[in-house]
Amino acid sequence: MVIRGNLKKTHIPDLGYIRFIDKGNESILFISEEKIVGAWYLDIDTLEEYYETKAMKLMMIRPESKVEIYKMNDKLFNTILELNEECKLSLPVELDFIIDKYDANNPVDRDKLLLKYGIRDPSENDLDTLIKEYTK
Repeated sequence: MVIRGNLKKTHIPDLGYIRFIDKGNESILFISEEKIVGAWYLDIDTLEEYYETKAMKLMMIRPESKVEIYKMNDKLFNTILELNEECKLSLPVELDFIIDKYDANNPVDRDKLLLKYGIRDPSENDLDTLIKEYTK
């Protein structure tokens, strides 16, 4: 599943991982039983990789971030985590870390978004013209 915008706790699988891409940087959180059990981060500018707690601190999750969610079975998850041993956290972290720390549930301010991309609300004249063109 790919999400753009608000990440909700209901999107997060019981077992799997979440991949975040923000401004080219990439982060992965390994999730098991509603807890973060591993983390990885790649800084695209330096190509340096970070693991565990350091990776979680460097992560960026914004409304513009691309979020990919992967659900998997026990066997596949355990294999992937074994192959990425350096990512394992010494103690699991609650999922609220994602939601709270990065305000991932805050909706995007409509006016700021419209201003950012130079979009304006259509005028009555714009709407009339559009309707006339459409009904020709």
